[in-house]
Parts: sequence; C-alpha cells; structure tokens
Amino acid sequence: MSYIALYRAYRPKDFKEVAGQKTIVKTLQQALKSEKVAHAYLFNGPRGTGKTSIAKIFAKALNCLQAPTDNPCGKCDICLGISKNEIADIVEIDAASNNSVDDIRDLRDKVRYAPSVCKYKVYIIDEVHMLTGSAWNALLKTLEEPPKHVIFILATTEIQKVIPTIISRCQRFDFKNLEVEEIIEKLNEVIKAEKINITPEATEAIALCAEGGMRDALSLLDQMISYSSQISEEDVYSVTGGLSRKSLGELILAIYKKETTQALHLINSALTNGKDVSRMVSDLILALRDVLVDKTKDIKVYPNLALISTDYLYAYLEILNDLQGNIKFTTQKRAYLEMAIFKMIDHQSVNQIELVNKINQIEKQIINPSTPNPVVSVKKSTTKPLVTISDVEKILHNASKDYTTKKWEQVDLSSFDDTIVAQLNATKLVAGSKDFLLFTLNDKTKAQLLYNEIVKPTILKIIKLSYPEIKDYYCILGTDWLSIREEFKSKYTKENPKPKLNDLDLQLYDNKKKEEKDITAKAIEIFGADIVKVEE
Repeated sequence: MSYIALYRAYRPKDFKEVAGQKTIVKTLQQALKSEKVAHAYLFNGPRGTGKTSIAKIFAKALNCLQAPTDNPCGKCDICLGISKNEIADIVEIDAASNNSVDDIRDLRDKVRYAPSVCKYKVYIIDEVHMLTGSAWNALLKTLEEPPKHVIFILATTEIQKVIPTIISRCQRFDFKNLEVEEIIEKLNEVIKAEKINITPEATEAIALCAEGGMRDALSLLDQMISYSSQISEEDVYSVTGGLSRKSLGELILAIYKKETTQALHLINSALTNGKDVSRMVSDLILALRDVLVDKTKDIKVYPNLALISTDYLYAYLEILNDLQGNIKFTTQKRAYLEMAIFKMIDHQSVNQIELVNKINQIEKQIINPSTPNPVVSVKKSTTKPLVTISDVEKILHNASKDYTTKKWEQVDLSSFDDTIVAQLNATKLVAGSKDFLLFTLNDKTKAQLLYNEIVKPTILKIIKLSYPEIKDYYCILGTDWLSIREEFKSKYTKENPKPKLNDLDLQLYDNKKKEEKDITAKAIEIFGADIVKVEE
C-alpha cells in the first residue's frame, strides 16, 4: 500500500479530534443536537486551520444514522462512506478550477434532485472567493433559498473577496490560527502513534514554523521524518531555513556586547548554510519579542539575554522593523541586514540609552547620602516642546482604523518637491484620529524639520489628498512610540478605553534652548531635585 501523508492520515474524523476552534465546534454541535441547522455556512480563516475538515465532519453528523447527534458515530454506513468519499450526496467543489458561470449553473440544476442515500445533500465549495462575478450572481438565488434537502458550506482564505450579498446569506464562522500549544498537543499524538524519534525542542520548533496551521505542521513533520531518523531542533531549522534559538541567542548577545566581528561571522555562517535574509529578520524580531515576554515570566525562553534592558530591546525592534520594510524592495538584502547589525551596535538610539546608563552610574558615585547636599543652580528654560505626551494621548484616545499606512503610502507625491518627498518617505504613519495624524521618524533632526513653518503647509496639503478632514499632525521618534504603544496596550481595557499615559519627554523642541532644558534635566537626574535650584 502506498504511503499516506500524515496530514491526510490524521485528518480529524469527528469533532473530538479537531485541534483548536473550540467555539466554532461547540456552536455547530449545538445546532446539530437541537436540529437548528442553517441552509448555508461560510467558513473563513487561514490555510490549514480545519475549515474543510470541520465541513466534512458536519456533513457526516447531519447524515449519520444516529442523528440527531452532536458527533458522527463513525461506524454506520453513511459515516464510513463519507470518510471514504464514496457517497455522491456530499459534493466537494474546488472553486479555484470550477469558477465559471457554467459550473455554477450546472450545480444549480443538480441541487433540485433529492439525495440518493443521505438525508441532506451537502455542497462544500472550497476557495469560494475564486468564483467569477457572473458565477456569484448565478449562485445568489440558490444560496438564499435552496431546497430543504440541501446545505451549502463555503470555505475561503480571503473573505474580503467574497461579495457582501453572499456573506449576508450565510452563517459566518471565522477560524483562527492555532496556538503553538494546540499544535504541539496534536503533534505529540501523531509522534506517539507513529513512534517518531524527535526531541521536545524540535516538536516546538515545528509548531512555531507552522505559524498556526495544523496541516503545515504535519507536512513539516512528514518532511522531517525523511530528513532524519533522530529529529533535533537544529534539523528543523536546517530544513525550514530559519535560525535556531541557540543561534538567535548568540547573535543578539553579540550585538548587545558590541562584538561586531562575531555578529557578522554568525550572519555569514547562517547565509552560507542557505538561510533566507527575510526569514532571519522575522526570526530576530520574534526572538526579541520572546526576550521582552521573558521579563514577565518565571520560565525563560532566552535566560542568557535577561541582562538586556527593555530600552535596548525597543531600539533593536525599531531598527529591525524598518529593515523588514526596506528589504522587500531591494536585491541587496544581505547588505541591508549587515547595515542593520551595525545600527543595532552603534546607533543614535542605542548610544542615547548608554549615555543615560552612564549618568546613572555617575550619580551613584558622586552622591553621598551622609554629606550635606550642595546646591546646584541652573537657569530655567522657557522652551516649549513641539509635541507632548498629551498630544499623542489625544490621538490614541480617538484613534480610528480609517487612517492606515497602506492608504498613506499610496499618495501620489510626483508633483511635490524632492526634499519634501524624501522627508515623507522616511516617515511612518502609526495612528490617526478625526483631526490629527501621528507619524514616527528615527532621526531627531528630520523629525524636528516636520514642524518647520515653511515645510508644514506643504505636508498638510499632501495629507489632505487622502485625509481632507485632518487639521494637523505630530511626529515623534520611533523609539518613543514603541514605549508609548506598549504602555497604552498594557493599560487599555474595555472599562478603561482612554488610559492616562505616564509623562514622557518626547525630545523634540523648536530651537536651541532645548540644550538648556537638557542641562537642567541632567542636573536634576544626577544631583536630585532637592539639590538643584532652578532660577527664572
């Protein structure tokens, strides 16, 4: 007998075997048991999350000889026949290849005939978003009022391509990506049944690489069986082109310790072994995310990186986030990655963190609590900031999804000055409300330039091409935005949709008097507010 792929061999045969999607399964089971089954369902979600499998299980339960039941028995002739694809009353249609109006007209003619052996005829139309416009129209009336013996189950990975009139005629279920733990649980069942020699770390690596898809996870496990008889974590990442946690940990540590030669050696070694640059950047971002999460957990994913402060992690993430956007449009991906490594080792945002750390160390050395406090006089600066935390808070409290980066990036800048265009291309739209937009930049000088009274009217004119209702905009540094965003997300709840943010110096001032404010701040930071006397 020919070999059967694992994702086919271990396809769930009843609702108990389905990984994840608990809410959807429970809802469908309640409908089956109470015999309140709709005439049309729409299953939407990422690939490999169980849409077609659940559709077939639902069809079996509907027609099971034990019905009404919330789970097919799997033993009667109907259940066995459907499992073997031997019953013509359960019709699976691939809309990717059967998407014409003639195909749908043929379907529409056939639905009138009563089922041959089942109680219901069930039409499972996969990738339904691939239907043509004429095919949609041909399906509409039948979908709205099908014969009583017909049930439609439509499945799609791109819900935005399904016309609203179809969606409104169906009960919609949105499938989610499976959690890593759910995938691991299912993989362990298969590993035990197939007696596969694999380490727990490798199993977790497969689950992570599957990115929420159970079918992808089983396909990768199948591939790993062919690759090695004793599957390790390194084996998984060798096959998938990703970096192992050990390699990622070594690379991040080298960057933090400013070991440029070691960092570049690790990058070169990975590329020599066939790793993909885009995948490496994604893996680094996820690893830094794990290091951030480690700070809130007892069990650490990267225990050797616990010494890296959140300030560094946010700065690294900002640099990698920009890199991820840039490498999509270049053929020199390796060069861009290496430049990003240099930035992470020696960049304005990183150096600023180090300066603050050094000042903190100096403070501990020069302040002696046992001696009388001296008085340090500093003249008070009258400089006003270009943007405050209150301005950002006002935008976030009234933020709308209407202001998207995609729409902003599609603005036609061809008729505007090259200098302005270059400035705007370096900005990133991160939030917007009815009256205001919020941008980020990584360069302080360029960010201050956006507030220039000569530049600002032109930029507002460009903004109004897409958002005519906008009255003004603000720009802050990318590193500050990362900190603000994380604080806002941590404080936001349904009961508190407009949380108060901690005060934060956003570092952007309109003239050179900012230097005076810096001196005042540093003096207070080093000597303490009770020592520093601010003169008017």
